[in-house]
Amino acid sequence: MKSARYLPLILSTLVCVQPVEAAESAPAAKDTVVLQRVPVPGTDREMGMGIAEFPPNASKPRHKATGPEVAYVLEGEVTVQVDGQATRVVHAGESYRMPAGVIHVTTAGPEGAKVLATWAWVPGKPFNIRAPK
Repeated sequence: MKSARYLPLILSTLVCVQPVEAAESAPAAKDTVVLQRVPVPGTDREMGMGIAEFPPNASKPRHKATGPEVAYVLEGEVTVQVDGQATRVVHAGESYRMPAGVIHVTTAGPEGAKVLATWAWVPGKPFNIRAPK
């Protein structure tokens, strides 16, 4: 019966923790739809082009790409956070580039975003690699 005295404390703690966890977990961005892939002659790489759609406030978690990327924001805006650099907001009509191996997070604004991306990669190997926090 002593444990029953602690039940209100435990329940109130759980109620307080749940909203914090929900606020910290932004929705995930949709998978990039690959539009085209083209071999790069004389190399083991190919160029890819695709559309990445982000619902409002959606995020691609900390990751690094194995090849360079160039992106153009078609709609909305994205915030690009690169480790060790100032956060940058990229609006529709603007572009950004990401060198290979740079850890970053991309997050859409409150209206969501649509991004046209191009990249170079080695076919059959992972392109995006999640990075620890």
